[in-house]
Amino acid sequence: MTLSLRALTKSYAGRLALADVGAELPAGAYTCLMGASGSGKTTLLRIVAGLERQDRGSVLLDGRPLDGLPAERRPVHTLFQDYALFPHLSAADNVAFAPRLLGVRGPELAARVRALLADVGLDMSFETRKPAAMSGGEQQRLALARALAGEPRWLLLDEPLAALDRPLRAGLRRLLRDVTRRRGLGCLHVTHDPEEALALADRLLVFGGGRLLAAGAPAELYAAPPSLTVARLLGEVTPEPGGDGWLRPEHLRLEPPAGRPRAPQDMSPGTYPIGHAPENMSPEPSKSPADLPLGTAPADRPAARAVGTVRAVACLGDRWEVEVEIGGRVHLSRVPGAPACAPGQSVGLAWDRRRVLRFAAPDA
Repeated sequence: MTLSLRALTKSYAGRLALADVGAELPAGAYTCLMGASGSGKTTLLRIVAGLERQDRGSVLLDGRPLDGLPAERRPVHTLFQDYALFPHLSAADNVAFAPRLLGVRGPELAARVRALLADVGLDMSFETRKPAAMSGGEQQRLALARALAGEPRWLLLDEPLAALDRPLRAGLRRLLRDVTRRRGLGCLHVTHDPEEALALADRLLVFGGGRLLAAGAPAELYAAPPSLTVARLLGEVTPEPGGDGWLRPEHLRLEPPAGRPRAPQDMSPGTYPIGHAPENMSPEPSKSPADLPLGTAPADRPAARAVGTVRAVACLGDRWEVEVEIGGRVHLSRVPGAPACAPGQSVGLAWDRRRVLRFAAPDA
């Protein structure tokens, strides 16, 4: 069922929380609302859930307004960051709560509860446990099973993974994606984590200051953000050496400076999924700049170069970050392997000019 948001506006004590927000969210799609704290994303979620009332605008499900319906009568279920489980009930009874309200009883109820627990990776040993005897990740799985038990058309998730540590977040992120896709559920997921949003979303809505700043496929917004604000919300950017544009750090490659023996490192793997590269950019991997004489570039992959001084090198786990200073400005390069440079050394930077992000107006 398509969820339509029509010119939603909301203020609190004269402060604008949402400003004329409109979007069409397709049925069965995973939509993430991404933005910093106070950007309006949770206010929007609560309006869709029926927990807040907008000042103006409308929420429609397949063309039918939901505005007059209380939260308990809307075909949606909200999963909160604190899980909101019933502490006095076992896991099985938590999951059985909604089906019982729908009149399900006996063997059918028991079978449904077990199937739901299994669907989220909780085996029969969890049936009699109460939430206090479960870990944070297990409680989140239980909360998801309970949300699914009410057979909602849309699942609304408010920062559901924020309280979990990184390994748990990654596993539950994949579980959310898998379970909701198999069930054909529409999802509206609020997050401030760009990695989470980019990994989960079919469609991404980016908010700032109560306004919808951008909407589209995650890979496309990452590759071609409409503003510097959106670019920064979705990932780090670094200034273009000697220019007025911006680059993603993974697009700024390291190579030996001019005059050194050429044993280059082209450490900038393409980050555009197939089918998501901008039209003016070939999705084929570029030829290493080190394979070209300095000052030249192939017509289809124009290269640029600069030389600077390494300020710092840091291991980020699955990649390395190198800070390079050129003319008083610091530029970031992120590479997948340990770079052959150290602070104080000269290093060359190379980039494809077609990777440079340029924006029509200055942006804070």
